[in-house]
Amino acid sequence: MRLGFVGIIAMAFLALEMVGIYRIFQSIGGAPTFLWLIAAVIAGVGVIRRAGAGFLPALAASLERGHAPFGIIWTTGRRFLAGALLILPGAIGDLVALVLLLWPAPRIPPARRAPAEDGVIEGEFRRED
Repeated sequence: MRLGFVGIIAMAFLALEMVGIYRIFQSIGGAPTFLWLIAAVIAGVGVIRRAGAGFLPALAASLERGHAPFGIIWTTGRRFLAGALLILPGAIGDLVALVLLLWPAPRIPPARRAPAEDGVIEGEFRRED
């Protein structure tokens, strides 16, 4: 059975997470470790729900202003990945998720301003008989 490079990395990551949870369990005890894991899962689900709920309105607003949607897609993708890492048990994934959540969002240029409504319509006029 061939795992491939990605499979080996995933298995090593999961093994490191299990060792980390065991070490944390040894140092702070069972109840705090269990509460931390439950709180991380609840936070992960909340992050994914919030990212999903805000994605389409933010994407529509970005397209309406005439901007490329890549910043919105990048930010939402980071939040989804952070939520998934929070749902998976382990300290390493939680730290990576925290970094992804604290990563600054890309700056979106200000929206183009519409011309003032002063009753003047600019254009050319030509009378044809």
